[in-house]
Amino acid sequence: MVVCIKRVPDTGARVEMDGGRVREERLEWVLNPYDEFGVEEALLLKAEHGGKVTALTARASGGEETLRKALAMGADEAVYVKDALLDGIDGHGIARVLAKAVSRMRIDLVICGKQSTDSEAGYVGGALAALLDMPLVSAIKRLRITGGRFEADREVEGGVETVEASLPAVLTAQKGLNEPRYPSLPGIMRAKRQEIKYLDLASLGIGREELENPLKRVSLAYPSMERKGRMLAGDIGESAKELAEFIRHAV
Repeated sequence: MVVCIKRVPDTGARVEMDGGRVREERLEWVLNPYDEFGVEEALLLKAEHGGKVTALTARASGGEETLRKALAMGADEAVYVKDALLDGIDGHGIARVLAKAVSRMRIDLVICGKQSTDSEAGYVGGALAALLDMPLVSAIKRLRITGGRFEADREVEGGVETVEASLPAVLTAQKGLNEPRYPSLPGIMRAKRQEIKYLDLASLGIGREELENPLKRVSLAYPSMERKGRMLAGDIGESAKELAEFIRHAV
């Protein structure tokens, strides 16, 4: 089993920007919460069916701590596609890189988080399934595997949809699939000693032209905080009527 993971900013951390770019060096980073569900589910499947769990990430820099978090939880190995050309690459480019890395492995199941908490795009899992030519079931809340087939439940509007398909497949994990474990102290110490396997784009046979995205980010900016207030003075009865009239026309 391969679990694709991503480093994301802690949603409680303050975001500082400079020149239309986020100052990443000032952020606090965590393992994407939806990816944690994916890691936990792979570990539960390993306990039930055996096998091996590999954590996989692709970044220009700074992915080691998230891989070691997955190792501390119980993943068997960690693979990091690390290349400066990945700086600023969008989800489609990342999916291409992950697909190349996964295609070199002998796998039965690929698990991704439903989405990342920074871009919220929910794109990589679907693109990865298409590139690997595997079945995709997104936003799963329950999973059962029997032999070479699986059955997964996913929430849809007004109910639950149950999907059955054969392995290998790509699944994306939704909140509620499980309760991710806290890494134990022995697990944390073991993860510090474990080797991370590094790859780069050249070793995967990927050129910069394969990662080009026709969509370009021009800049980022804080939301506008302009507020226009209006004070109602005078008789309280007249003020209440004026306020009611304002609300009526505003909606």
